[in-house]
Amino acid sequence: MDPQVFEQEWSSLLDGEADEKLVSVDCSVETELCQRHDVSSFPAIRLHHQNGRRTRYRGPRKASEILGFLRRTTRPAVSFVTSQNATAFQAIDDVVFIGRFGPDHEHLRSQFDQAARTYHDRFSFAVAEARQGQEPTLACYNNLDGEHKSTAEFASPRAIPAFVKLCSAPLIPELMRSNELSFYESRKSIVHYFVHNEKEREAYVAEMRPLAKKLREYLHFVTTDANEYADAAEMMGLRRGAGGLSVQNPNTGDVYPYARREKITAATVEAFLGDIVQGKVQPWRGDAGHDEL
Repeated sequence: MDPQVFEQEWSSLLDGEADEKLVSVDCSVETELCQRHDVSSFPAIRLHHQNGRRTRYRGPRKASEILGFLRRTTRPAVSFVTSQNATAFQAIDDVVFIGRFGPDHEHLRSQFDQAARTYHDRFSFAVAEARQGQEPTLACYNNLDGEHKSTAEFASPRAIPAFVKLCSAPLIPELMRSNELSFYESRKSIVHYFVHNEKEREAYVAEMRPLAKKLREYLHFVTTDANEYADAAEMMGLRRGAGGLSVQNPNTGDVYPYARREKITAATVEAFLGDIVQGKVQPWRGDAGHDEL
């Protein structure tokens, strides 16, 4: 992330939180302190607990995400909910998991607790007592994308961590070098959208979420930082470092940059995708112009 962008996010946190909770350290000056806390890349965030324990923050460098992380640390890794407060807990975080395990499901409860300890910095977890004779279940509430999933399949010892990963995956993720291979390996076509700031990203995701949900069996919708990955936009048939939308077919290598005059909306993108499928849009060949209808 651009240091100036992160500085703005961090400043907004300072404005909203008590000063004594948040401290900024210049590692070019406090080199020994940063080395002692194993800071090797920037920006880095560490949470220091009163008992001396230290937690690394591994999420997005956004004020809202960091604040959510801080709030999670005030709760136990696994909360207990009842029929009276379960609904309220479902909305307590962006992604929430509630397991229902009876006395005969101690091994599943142990696996759930382990997953909660592993992902407590990113999601919220709770358990509710299962009724007598009730099958154990695990429910997930992805409030960002408005999705609810549940499972009762626990045959694999990796079933719970796999479910956590599945349900917490955003519908329109940010494409980065650390995750790009997973999208290309799926062989689905990719709808790229290049943004310059978080406000652009959030507006695009909100607009495209219903379409991404409708077409997710066939397409990946992703966003990419146009500032950090300026060369990627150029490879997608857009101007270097520019914003915009382009569709890529990993199977053929074809790229279809959106060059129409209409504003990018869910409706115009759906129409553009339909025209690509029908052969009405020719792939970009790396020349100065774009073939259109």
